[in-house]
Amino acid sequence: MRQPRTHSGSSLFLMELILAILFFSVASAVCVQLFARAHTASEQSAALNRAVLAAESAAESFKGADDLDEAVRLMGVRAGDTPGVLTAWYDRAWNPCAERDARYRLDILIHGPEGGGSLPGRPGGLWEAEITVGRTADGVFEELYRLSARRYQPAA
Repeated sequence: MRQPRTHSGSSLFLMELILAILFFSVASAVCVQLFARAHTASEQSAALNRAVLAAESAAESFKGADDLDEAVRLMGVRAGDTPGVLTAWYDRAWNPCAERDARYRLDILIHGPEGGGSLPGRPGGLWEAEITVGRTADGVFEELYRLSARRYQPAA
């Protein structure tokens, strides 16, 4: 005659334990992914805020200076590779830096009364600055913020 099989309670307990571990593994993976996305969104938001501040500062310097030479000096920009474009470079912490160390770039294209760029002859009239701030990585420019500013320059 056959002996009756006794079911051990340990196999049911092990199955329940395996399912609990699986559930907590999935839950922890979801939480880690949420934190990673939140960190990325926070970095993008901080970069956008700093880009807005840099563009507004450049616009205020452009509009508030006594003349265009002073505006260029106040903005802390210099002639870039593109004719008629003034450029400033910033590192990861948004401190001014050399082009080779730059993570962010601010470009200012200034149009004069005759429609020319780069302050030709500095005649009086309405001047406009197109200010663009973006992220640079491996030679690729990703625009973060764009702003236009105008100022009237009296004739000398």
